[in-house]
Amino acid sequence: MRDTSLRQQGKSAKARRSRHTVWRVFRVSITEGVFAQIYGGLANIGSSFITKFMVLLGASPVQFSILSALGQVSAVFQPLGVTLMQRLKQRKKVCVWVTAAGRFLSFFLGAALLFRNAQTGIMFALALLFVSAGLQAVGGNIWIAWVSDLIPLGIRGRFFARRNQILSFAGLVAGYVFSFCTDLFEKGGGSLRGLFSCWLDPQAFFTPRNQAYWLAGVFVFAATLGLVGLGILSRQPDRKRSLQQRSALRAKFSEPFHSKNFRLLLAFGIWWMLAIGVGSAFWGPFMLKKLHMSMFQMTMYGTIHTASSLLAYSFWGRFIDRYGNRKAMFICVLLGGFNPMLWLTMTPQNYAVLWIEALSSGFMWAGSGIVTTNFVLSIAGKGREQTYSAVYGAITGVAMMSSTLLSGVFFPGQLDIGVRILEPEQVVFGVGGILRWLALVPLLAVREKGWPSKADQISSAVGGD
Repeated sequence: MRDTSLRQQGKSAKARRSRHTVWRVFRVSITEGVFAQIYGGLANIGSSFITKFMVLLGASPVQFSILSALGQVSAVFQPLGVTLMQRLKQRKKVCVWVTAAGRFLSFFLGAALLFRNAQTGIMFALALLFVSAGLQAVGGNIWIAWVSDLIPLGIRGRFFARRNQILSFAGLVAGYVFSFCTDLFEKGGGSLRGLFSCWLDPQAFFTPRNQAYWLAGVFVFAATLGLVGLGILSRQPDRKRSLQQRSALRAKFSEPFHSKNFRLLLAFGIWWMLAIGVGSAFWGPFMLKKLHMSMFQMTMYGTIHTASSLLAYSFWGRFIDRYGNRKAMFICVLLGGFNPMLWLTMTPQNYAVLWIEALSSGFMWAGSGIVTTNFVLSIAGKGREQTYSAVYGAITGVAMMSSTLLSGVFFPGQLDIGVRILEPEQVVFGVGGILRWLALVPLLAVREKGWPSKADQISSAVGGD
């Protein structure tokens, strides 16, 4: 009886320590994530501020395709995260320092303005963004394995949902503040320029000519925030890997391909990312150049998108934990193909439907973001999450990179469909939407651990197992 009591006390103490660790990881992850979210929203590939900077530099459609593709080709670096961890017992130090190197490079994005030839400046900025994104991809892959080892599988959906919810709100507030300030440099920037008259001459300072230099300062500020956030991340607990776990990390990168289910998931991931890549480079430029939207209006679109995501995260977290990632992704794919079709109706005179699309896409990407993080982890074996995630991210990233580049190289002309003329970007959006819907075919073949297919359930019932 005494031994039983001692064992029960030991289990109770272990459970308390586990709950304390999970809560500490959640708290640190949220705090650091806020800094990372603001940094990424201002200075990472995909940021509307980066897009605006490239527009001011005079980037071409092909160069916008390269910009978008760089965000995915960096995923090729993810397997390096596995390699770095092969001989190390802990992940914290490598994760923090590699990510810090990537964020530090954002300090120098504004140096593209120092080149006399604008095209040289554009290529400098693209090269800097490529290296920065690659380093952060390595750090991100290590972080995924680090967190997945600390958060139990049964609550990961809700963990990532709540984290994304809070981070999105922080990014939204920062986006509004900086987009408002950026629009002050536009022609007709508004009477609010007078608020700064105590410190400078508004008419002389807030000119389109100075807007690019303002953005260069934004990138410096973002890099500073990103590095501060990593200081907070260094407080997150780490867990020394056991010999068995370390051995799994030394496994060859060919190991995931031995799993038929992983190969099926990879087939879906390749097709889905190919479809996502078609037109991915042109959403922002289309808003700025063809719809003539301001940065503030783009942020309004982002607000609706983010608000929809914030409301959807809790739903998706509960849905995934209850029904699994495949069913959630099925819904996301249906919506993912519908959203680009709405862009075919937009013109500079009437783009009210954009706000409806923001609601739909915000809901869809909230679910897709959680599934993308969680799906591979649910299929990978214990201790193999980092390897599976790295291989999946690298291959699907190359897929998206390829279609992104090709959509720029083979950029179409206008298309007359009788009732109206579609802009070249809209033609690309329509093709991408159809390709997204076709991703349902490989998705239906994927099986998820703990979520047997309907066919498996019927087979089990007939066999009496």
